[in-house]
Amino acid sequence: MNPTPSPAGRSGRPRPAFLDDCAPTRFRRRLSPFSRLPRTGRIGEVWHLAARHGRYGPVIVDRAPDVDPRGPLERSYAQWASLVDDLAARLYALGVRPWDRVAVIKRNHLDVALLASAAARIGAVPALITDNHPAETLIVLLRRLERPFLVADRRVLERLALDGEGLARLTEGTACVDAPGPDRSGVRAFTDLAGGPAPPVGMREPHEPMVITHTSGTTGTPKLVLHSARSLYSLGLVETERWPVVRLRGNDTVAFCHPYSHQRVITGLLPLTTVGPKLLMLSDPESPAAHALLAEHAPTLVETLPNAFLAWEDLARDPRRPFRDVRLFINSFDAIHTRTVRTFLAATDRRLPVWVQSWSQTEAGAVAIRPYLRGSVRRRGRRPPPTQNLGWPVPGFGKVRAVAPESGDPVPAGQVGLIQFSAPGRCLGYVGEQERHTAKCEGPWWNLGDMAVVGRWGAVRLIDREVDRIPGASALEIEDVLLDRLPQITEVVVLAVRGAHPQPVLSLREGTSLEPGQWRRATADLPTMAAPLRIRWEEFPRTATWKIRRTLLREQLLTGATGVGSGRWT
Repeated sequence: MNPTPSPAGRSGRPRPAFLDDCAPTRFRRRLSPFSRLPRTGRIGEVWHLAARHGRYGPVIVDRAPDVDPRGPLERSYAQWASLVDDLAARLYALGVRPWDRVAVIKRNHLDVALLASAAARIGAVPALITDNHPAETLIVLLRRLERPFLVADRRVLERLALDGEGLARLTEGTACVDAPGPDRSGVRAFTDLAGGPAPPVGMREPHEPMVITHTSGTTGTPKLVLHSARSLYSLGLVETERWPVVRLRGNDTVAFCHPYSHQRVITGLLPLTTVGPKLLMLSDPESPAAHALLAEHAPTLVETLPNAFLAWEDLARDPRRPFRDVRLFINSFDAIHTRTVRTFLAATDRRLPVWVQSWSQTEAGAVAIRPYLRGSVRRRGRRPPPTQNLGWPVPGFGKVRAVAPESGDPVPAGQVGLIQFSAPGRCLGYVGEQERHTAKCEGPWWNLGDMAVVGRWGAVRLIDREVDRIPGASALEIEDVLLDRLPQITEVVVLAVRGAHPQPVLSLREGTSLEPGQWRRATADLPTMAAPLRIRWEEFPRTATWKIRRTLLREQLLTGATGVGSGRWT
């Protein structure tokens, strides 16, 4: 059901058409009569509902929130809910009212999600945007939101380089969570907004647009993705379910390290605040403070990004043994490297630890899920690597199929095709690009933009993103095999190059080298490639989810080179 159109919220400001012109989404109440259900789908009340259970928590962060820099690092769910109320009062004092958009662009921290909850309590629609985009991208995204309020930090405002008049043309009002500086006319200090009365709580109806996040933007400007409480509740069902072995438990200590502007965090709050485990909400996977918290609290469940796990491989061998008690590792978003899974399953003292790979997308949630045990990744350098098989959709919840990119006709099992996914909880639209959203829909099916093989029994073996595809080969396979065969490599990307051999680009651990003979032996049975290019790990251009921006990397290293894929479904 779409919201009933209205010309404006209670502020009297015009209400953008994108908040009404939404695509339908399927809602699912429960997976089975015995399911554990999310307590809510509304992000405006997740902390408050969790706070009613005094036994929940605590929730610990690796640095103080930027919105409360003198506050404690460890708080109960009730104390975090109190901070949400304080933030809602500040946003109200800034002028935020129902249906207003609130763009949050600041350094990664749990307080990004707290600001989202605060805006949603007022009935506004938070739009969470990572702070690592260049100014021109941020301006495009802000324009698509049609004069949002902006909550940013000083670094973002300096990057935007807009004077007071420029900000006034782009936003309804701007607040800076740290000192804005004397030259920031028209920007209010977020601290100065504190102390006002609590605003009335008026959250959006479950079917109405509730929150905006964005895609990774690996190939250009990210898409702004619109979700409702119903769509996110439907996605959260899979995580609150009482699955054997891999279910979330109230006595878990969960280490969660993600970009807090991403839809994954909003969906993740639904099971976390339903079950109420002890939480380590980490903001920077490279932070010594985060590493110290992991060692001190010895989590039992760890979830982070595939490339963050890759960066943590040395931490897995740290003498403090931070992963010694982990029973369950979870990686979301993309395929994980076999070497990484093996490294972490060896780092825990648990007898039967489990790794769960969740292949997911901002628009549609978890597409396919597969568990791994130590024996699953015992063999080194095998082809295809075991982690390239991403598993299956949740039975009775989602379905996948492979179609021919040119015609859209289903292809037989075992053949490479473009993957489409059908499940409850699909997003409502792309802000400012609804026609792009429509082009990816085919009835209940959603085009993921990935090339893969769907086997006879429904398992999905991922080949590549369509835009990054290599004719007759798989970059993902080559990269995984190289990491497994050459342990000194810390990152490797194989770029498709039109009219030439694929180009490998790699980084090495400090103090190590890669001899030509080693490279020849490691690649003897792989497709022919160009000679590898070596750069430093930090020189790989990355998205907020630490994905490599392959198109940008090719532009930086190979002047004039283009890829092979069309990019039509990105």
